[in-house]
This record gives sequence, structure tokens and C-alpha cells, in this order.
Amino acid sequence: MILPTTEVVSHLTADIKSDHLISPPTTTPPDPIDRLHGNYTNLSERFKLRNKCFKRQYAPLYAARLAAMRPMLEAVARNKWFDVPQVQLNDLQQNKTCVIIGTVFKQMQLKPNILRELSENVNLPPKPERKRYTHQSDVVFLEDETQRISLVGNIETHETITGTVICAKGKETAGGKFEVEEWSYCGLPAQLNSELTEPVSDDRYVAIISGISLGDPQYDPMPLQLFVDLVTGQLGSLKDQTFYSKVVRLIVAGDSLSKHTRDSTTAKQAKYLTTKTKAASISAAQELDDVLTQLVSCIFVDLMPGQFDPASFSLPQQPLHRCIFPQAAQYTSFQSVTNPYEADIDGISFLGTAGQNIHNIQQYTKMRDAVTIAETTLKCRHIAPTCPDTLGCYPYDEEDPFILRDCPHVYFVGNQKKFGAKMSEGDQGQKTLVVSVPKFFNSHQVVLVNLKDLSCFPVSVATLIGEDNVSMEKGGGVDSDEEGEDEEVLPDVNILPDDEEMGDME
Repeated sequence: MILPTTEVVSHLTADIKSDHLISPPTTTPPDPIDRLHGNYTNLSERFKLRNKCFKRQYAPLYAARLAAMRPMLEAVARNKWFDVPQVQLNDLQQNKTCVIIGTVFKQMQLKPNILRELSENVNLPPKPERKRYTHQSDVVFLEDETQRISLVGNIETHETITGTVICAKGKETAGGKFEVEEWSYCGLPAQLNSELTEPVSDDRYVAIISGISLGDPQYDPMPLQLFVDLVTGQLGSLKDQTFYSKVVRLIVAGDSLSKHTRDSTTAKQAKYLTTKTKAASISAAQELDDVLTQLVSCIFVDLMPGQFDPASFSLPQQPLHRCIFPQAAQYTSFQSVTNPYEADIDGISFLGTAGQNIHNIQQYTKMRDAVTIAETTLKCRHIAPTCPDTLGCYPYDEEDPFILRDCPHVYFVGNQKKFGAKMSEGDQGQKTLVVSVPKFFNSHQVVLVNLKDLSCFPVSVATLIGEDNVSMEKGGGVDSDEEGEDEEVLPDVNILPDDEEMGDME
């Protein structure tokens, strides 16, 4: 029987003659290749829940957000419109130009509400599920501590985000609406090391992978195993092994398990009917433990929870319990972290999410590009502005941990449609690399970030096994395309990027 073949192509090995890969044994053992290491500090303490209390309402969270961000917006307004007075909404006067500061709220006709659930109880047909909830009748409001007012004029309804705090210049009309002339976010916060004077002298990389989706019926284990062998030095030529020995850390950015591991049918059945039923998440978690064990034996791994992982639904998601990974948890190189996750690696600050914040904004606006949305959350200084309106979060009462106090050097969002990267720059010299990490289940791509110069590129793992049978439509997360559009399929190319890919960063 002839087994299917697997083809792995590397631009590093392309110029090497075959006798360097297949050669007779020698008496001299090859020189060992040591993996580089980097200084590391976990900065996610503010996302960990200590005293949990779910009896509170969400009004204190909005009040804390506005109170914390009002001084920032007041400074922005003074800088942009120094001769225009700032007033609260209850002090507005008709046809008098002024600046107001408040929280954006969008009144959306199609937004899901409790009435849909109640309609099911009275045998009325519920509203159909939708990918997008935008409608031409949507209205934007701005509210502060006193009242709210409708915004019209120079503001795009379908590109505003509920929960963001903005300042707007304009005047109140006779109809009781505020006609906007200009408006602004806070802008990027201050950055501790904005000059990026090459904190490391040599190339060192942080790898980011997301959306492995173990447990999916269409899951193909070969690409993931090829990547594991590549990172651990069991695959490729000497140059390949030398290159991947410079990967100092791997971040798994959520959705390691597939949405198919959450069987809602079994959950609704009586216990005596499911006593002998094994949950799909158990076998998927065991498989994930096996994969992580191979990785943590050679490299530091930070595991973030995602939408379909066995973690809490609301943000910030707490670290996955170590008992789920009995093998990998024995290694000190394994770390289960929160979502969102923040860390300092060799002087470069990383901040990232598993992508729920981006997917939720895509559902309630007409913004589609993940990099653009991520950059917008940076400019409004809030990681998840739609919390708690349309995205679940913990009911904080005294502070909002999602507010950005410092500008990160790298801001990544996982489980996206495709790879994307952009260097976002602030008015005070801040520079942040914004990265969209594709779902590995669909794209077979992993992102590498160079700590030396913040260059960024995808690594694609190619396999010919079952290529025609793997569905590129499967996997977790929300589709980021317009309704009715065909999903873009990313081809499997090679395990290392071409020169064009390495330079494909705005």
C-alpha cells in the first residue's frame, strides 16, 4: 500500500542541495542548537477576578468608565477646540456651539432582546438569527451623568461603537438633537518605550496561534503536528531548526476546542439518558493536552481561553484550570492565562484577545476589517467597548479593567478571517503593531512577531493529505464578511513566508 505523501516547502531549504538533507552518517555529531530565551513578565493581574459577585447591575460599570475617561477627553477637546466651551448635556443651549463628552449608545431595531425569549414561551415565532444587526433606522445617542441626546450631522451611524466614550463639537438644534460638526476619540495612550531602540540585539520571535478547533468533525491533525514538529526542532533542515530555535514563546490565542464540542442537545436531556455519554470536549481536551505537552517540553506556552473553550462566557475569561491538562501542567513552561492577556517579553509589551471583542463589533457595525476595528479600539482606549451591552462581561462597580492605561507595542486579536498587520502611530510618537491572527483550522497559518524590530509575518503549513476533503468553511468564531458573500479561502503555501509576505505590513 502506498501511503499519501506530505510536502513541506521552505524558502530556507529551497537553496540547499539534497545531499545536505540526505547524506551518509558521519562520526562527528552535529553541534547542538540551543533555544533562545527572553525575559518575561505577566501583566494580566487586573483581568483576574478575586472577589466574585454577580448580584450587581451594570450601571456602575458605565459610570466608572465615563468617570475614568472624561479627563482624557477633556484634554483632547482643549487641544483640538481650545476656544469652545465644554458643557454637560443638561446645560446645552440651542444654536450655541459647544463641546460635549459622553458614552455612545446605539438604538438598534434588530438588536436581540428579551422579547425574543418571551415570544418562545407563548408559542410565537421568534425572530430569525442574523449575522449582522445594523439597520438604516439605527440612531446614535450620547449620554453622560445627567441625560442623553440624539446625535446627527457629521457622524457615521454604522461606524460608531456602543460603549465608546467620545467628545463632540457642535450645537443643539431646535428639534432637541445635537448636530455634530467634529468628534474624536481619546487617541492612543502614552507608551512607556515609544522609541523602540531595538531592546534585543538579535532576532527573537513570539509565535501566536489561534482557532485550532480540536474536536471538529472536519479537523485534520497533520498541519498542527507539522507545526509542532517544526517549532520543537524535529522537522526541516539545519537552517530551519536554527531559525525556529529563535522562537522564545508561543501564545495560543483561544478557541483551541471546536464549537462542536459543546453539545447543546445532550445538555437538554435528562441525566439518566446521558449517563453513558462521553462529552466531546473531554476527548478534545485530552488531545490538546497531548499537543501542549509536546510543545512545553521545548518552548514556553501561554494558553488563552476563547469563545468555545471550557471557560466562563463573560469577559475577562479566567485561565483554564490546570486539571484539564494533567500532562502539560507538570511543566513550568506551561502557563494558563486570562483573556484578554497582557505580558512583557524582552521589553516589548503584548496585549491581545481571543477575538470576541472584534467579532461583536462586526455584528453591530458595518466595519468588517479586523485590523481596522482593533486599531479603533486602541484609539478609543478600550479593549471591549461593547461590554456589557452586547458582549458579556463581569459586573465591575469601581473600575473598568478594559480601559487602556498604557499603549502596548503589539496588539493582537485571534480567530480572525485572515492575517493582517498594521503599524498604528499616535500623536506622541506611540507605535503599536496591530495584528490579526487567522484561525489555524481554516488557514493553517501561525503568526511570528520579531522582538527586534516588530516585523511580522505569517507562517503557513502545507499538506497534501486530505486536501480535497478538508472544508475551509468550518471552525469557530463569527464570519467577518458581508451576508451572502462567499468566504475567502486562504491557500496552504509553505512553512515559511515569501519575501513579499514578510514585507506585507502597512
